Amino acid sequence: ATVREIRAGDAALAARPAAPVRQVPGVTTAGTLELLSRAIRDGVPVWLGYVDAQGSGSQRVVQPVSLAGGFLQGWDERRQENRTFAVHRITSVALADEEAPAAGNG
Repeated sequence: ATVREIRAGDAALAARPAAPVRQVPGVTTAGTLELLSRAIRDGVPVWLGYVDAQGSGSQRVVQPVSLAGGFLQGWDERRQENRTFAVHRITSVALADEEAPAAGNG
């Protein structure tokens, strides 16, 4: 049932590629990876919802640079430094020129 729901969500995302991607922490979707890859390819910053190892959530604007081995590397606008983000800790992502994901989703 869980796999069926994930696949249905991925199919819905494919039908609406401009919509922000929201997900359950620890579950990386194809939509998340596709949107991050597109942002890297097009040089577009993203709104990123993220949960750290202590369970604290935050939202930030990140200029993605690379995506490999389960990690996103990019420039964190809030901290003004290059950062590495574990993809499985990403809770939401949207292109920065779109509306930011709603509070509480990351």
